[in-house]
Amino acid sequence: MGIVGLAALLAGARPETQPIALRDGNPITLARWRADIEYNAERLAANRIRRGALVCEDGYWFMVGLLALIRIGAGVILPPNEQPGMLRGLQSEFDALVSDSNTAEAGRRIVIESSGSEAAPLHLDLEHDRIGFFTSGSTGDIRQVSKTLKHFELEAGALEAMWGDRLEGAQIFGTVTHQHVFGMTFRLMWPILAGRPFESSFQVAWEPLLERLPPRSVIVSSPAQLTRLGGLTPLPAAQRPLMVLTAGAPLPDAAAAEAAAIFGCAPIEIFGSTEAGVIGWRDAVPGPISWRPLTGVEIATTTGGVMLLQSRHACVDGWSEQADRISILGDGRFCLEGRVDRIVKIEGKRVSLERMEHALSALPWIAEAAVVSLGENPLYLGVVAKLAPLGAAEIKRLGKFRFERLLRRELAQIEDAAVLPRRWRFVETIPLNGMGKRRTADLQALFAKST
Repeated sequence: MGIVGLAALLAGARPETQPIALRDGNPITLARWRADIEYNAERLAANRIRRGALVCEDGYWFMVGLLALIRIGAGVILPPNEQPGMLRGLQSEFDALVSDSNTAEAGRRIVIESSGSEAAPLHLDLEHDRIGFFTSGSTGDIRQVSKTLKHFELEAGALEAMWGDRLEGAQIFGTVTHQHVFGMTFRLMWPILAGRPFESSFQVAWEPLLERLPPRSVIVSSPAQLTRLGGLTPLPAAQRPLMVLTAGAPLPDAAAAEAAAIFGCAPIEIFGSTEAGVIGWRDAVPGPISWRPLTGVEIATTTGGVMLLQSRHACVDGWSEQADRISILGDGRFCLEGRVDRIVKIEGKRVSLERMEHALSALPWIAEAAVVSLGENPLYLGVVAKLAPLGAAEIKRLGKFRFERLLRRELAQIEDAAVLPRRWRFVETIPLNGMGKRRTADLQALFAKST
């Protein structure tokens, strides 16, 4: 079917009966979408909204609210969640919260409503739209990134060129929120522009999603959720999805294998950022990890091995330096060599936190490890580790102190004694945010607790 831009779509480029979204299996048409956008734009204009914070649980109402705000020329910010503390911290950025429910506490609030009708083609000016996303990166410090709908249209074109042929007749389901770039791109924008209906709700539990999953579907998920498949029964061949997409953090090999066994296809991992959008992708299969650049994305490196990126759908025009070190292979693929911001100096020595994590995770006693810097003067390292069965047995046999000494002795084979971790936390699960990413602030908080 190909990609149709939002302005053209709303102006009549596709039949008004075309389904945009599904709610409980029932289609919501393009004509209904136009009417709901126009109706809510009039309500927002009557309330003199100039800057709206959009927080919706339902994907369809999110797209109604987004385009209604843009319709009246209002600025849009997308808080990552509707927690009261988050909204209070951003209150200087908006004059009203636009939502699909009355639950959020954020002062002035306007709830999106149904028009109860259908409407003729709608003309939308997308020349000056700006959408503010908030990203915390690895440190937990929040910052705003501005994108436009044109960025999403260009990105959708690249995704359609890559995978459109195999997704004919697909419906889109998800377990991730659209308040982040990955969810908005893959659950909402790409499907809308390509003419594929998306399920308006997203599921946090697998059972209700799989119960209603039709043939020829796409599942947009995250590592945090794909590691919690919990031994679900493999889907019958007729119900297997065409594609499972994941992003936000590396997907462990065990989770990738379990997902492939249940869904009948290996997940596709997406690598990117809020600013750059999609950079590359890979099939999540065992073996050396390398990434293919998305169609239209060019990569290079600085003399220090830092990624340089040029992409039509990135926020920055031309070449820009990223926060990852990479090596580029002869066939154009690239391997990640660690984050630029994950090099610290301990006792005057440069230490790669990622290298130390890999070394710990390779030990038979450790299933997963996260290394974090602690203190200020002097700076030292702490480790948050999830134990493998052998590790659980060994710490019980040796005791915590002697077990930690064992791990330090193993690390001493590759690291200088002065930089070895001084503090340890052994946990059932390493904390992740909603997109399956580790945040430094969350890891450091574990060391603020008493031992």
